[in-house]
Amino acid sequence: MASIRILKKDINRFAFDLLQECFSYRHYSDELSEDKFDDVISKLVLLRNDLILRANHPETDAESSTLKDHYKQVQLDLLKLAEIVEDLKK
Repeated sequence: MASIRILKKDINRFAFDLLQECFSYRHYSDELSEDKFDDVISKLVLLRNDLILRANHPETDAESSTLKDHYKQVQLDLLKLAEIVEDLKK
């Protein structure tokens, strides 16, 4: 991993792109309920905040190998954002 700063920028960029996609889908879809839309948006925001928190505050007494594993897990969890948006289309 190159940098924590780059990871946080990637998290924000991906989350904001997905939020924009959600709002576009809402604008063009008539069958989407407000409750489902609000639920998906809140899940996206909460997961984004959790990923940023985990990127900012890893375990301080961890070894470098466990820190690498921690940040790899954060990167893998970033893909869960896309899965949440898929729930919007169901």
